[in-house]
Amino acid sequence: MTTVALEVSEIGGAAVVRPSGLLDLTSYRELRDRLIKCAADGPTAVVVRLDDGFRCATPVFMSIFTTVWMRLAEWPGVPLLLVGESTRYRQFLASPAASRMVPAFTLLAAALDAVDASPERRRDEIQLPDSLVGALVARQFVRDACARWGLGHLKDSAVTVVTELVENAVRHAESAPVVRLEHRSGRLSIAVRDDSPEHPREPDPRATPPSGIGITIVAQLSRVWGCSPWPSGGKVVWAVLG
Repeated sequence: MTTVALEVSEIGGAAVVRPSGLLDLTSYRELRDRLIKCAADGPTAVVVRLDDGFRCATPVFMSIFTTVWMRLAEWPGVPLLLVGESTRYRQFLASPAASRMVPAFTLLAAALDAVDASPERRRDEIQLPDSLVGALVARQFVRDACARWGLGHLKDSAVTVVTELVENAVRHAESAPVVRLEHRSGRLSIAVRDDSPEHPREPDPRATPPSGIGITIVAQLSRVWGCSPWPSGGKVVWAVLG
């Protein structure tokens, strides 16, 4: 089994990642998931430096960066950028075979400058108690944020979504959840972190009483939602509105 190592550093709020090793079928999923984890704490961007220490079994596997870019664009709204630091990758990123969705640069400084010029991103976070009182606090937290950020048109849906996610975390994950709100480019993301690794229960209309109703409501009100492992344990359930 092959592996891909990651050297991760922080520069100006961005997570700068240098992969090394062979990317093939056995290491594809591992690298994808580790790149996504690099974005979990909400850096300004994930910048991937590609040099001759990183090899692909076939150029097709370079699609991994498009996959990660699409995933991060939904939640946590963190941009992914590529830097070609060897002749091989500079030529590939400039070729028709490269994705035009993922921004690519030949210098790290240019990539970091592009991050600084990206649209403003606002974020707020609150720790809630391990009780259903937390849902009341979360609702007011969302109302206040929507008022500050000029998102009145999303307020009612956001309040409903955060209520369902927080109550799910308290009742089923038995955790004191953390709520993170982020606003960028007209979208509001709501993320609720808890200590349980188990994903929310999907709707089961055959159950008595029906199960998964809260997640059904979240799905109906959101443009997209999902659940991701948290690097230090537990999970985060997130939804994007707008």
